[in-house]
Amino acid sequence: MLVLGGDVTGKMIIPIIENADGSYRCNFAGKEYVTKTKEETQQIETKIRDSGYYVYHSTSDEAIELQNDKEKLDRLFLNIMKENLLRWVEMAEEHLKGTDTICYITGGNDDHQETLDAIKDSDHVKNPDNKVIRIDEIHEMANLGWGNPTPWNCPRDLSSEEELGRLIEKLIGQVKDMSNCVFNFHVPPIDSGLDSAPMLDSSVFPPKPVIRGGQQVIIGVGSSAIRAAVEKLQPLLVLSGHIHESRGTARVGKTLVLNPGSEYPEGVLRGAIINIGDRKVVSYQLTSG
Repeated sequence: MLVLGGDVTGKMIIPIIENADGSYRCNFAGKEYVTKTKEETQQIETKIRDSGYYVYHSTSDEAIELQNDKEKLDRLFLNIMKENLLRWVEMAEEHLKGTDTICYITGGNDDHQETLDAIKDSDHVKNPDNKVIRIDEIHEMANLGWGNPTPWNCPRDLSSEEELGRLIEKLIGQVKDMSNCVFNFHVPPIDSGLDSAPMLDSSVFPPKPVIRGGQQVIIGVGSSAIRAAVEKLQPLLVLSGHIHESRGTARVGKTLVLNPGSEYPEGVLRGAIINIGDRKVVSYQLTSG
């Protein structure tokens, strides 16, 4: 089985604008590109998509209109996110056809619920968010992609740790055998070493890193509610993400916790291969490619 545990949508649209002479231009990563052939334009599109962003072909007038109409821009962004996510689902179905493999996709705090709702269960792709599912004869997986509060006010940030704790309590009440349960929780337990990130000053927007003594202040930004649940219940395994720069493994009590990290803007795919048995993690390996 495959697990894609959140933050599955991009953060930005890069417009490619058609000029009067038939050429195209765009600004990407601080550089202006002008292309004159279909092949050149496709190369730029690939570079943009490989960085986790979205391509949108536009005229100069439409680009200006979108800049001045936030509601229209937000609607376009949501539609593009849906289109791309469903395209990826179709690709997964194509590649996994003829196998027994299921790809479980749960959103993260960065993802809009409206976009995630577009994923309908198919032969090889399923969205188990906010559910407990059986993944084989003995193992269950509890799935929760919502997050604790962040300075970014993301679409699926909850208002408090208490609210997140209530969701966890409701979810784990469905688990039959905690010793063979995997927690697929987007946010890692707080102070696990898998949640280290710069402390941010949220009195300004966008939030900026707090500097003391010439150095960024690094803190644990994971969830206290998730840590409390893991400490108390000691599930077999916790799969987390959320903090892209905190790749690694940790133990909370006897429970193994993994965060594969993320470097998608650099075109690097981070992951983990995990083998589980009856009440034990047989082996695990962080991967990169």
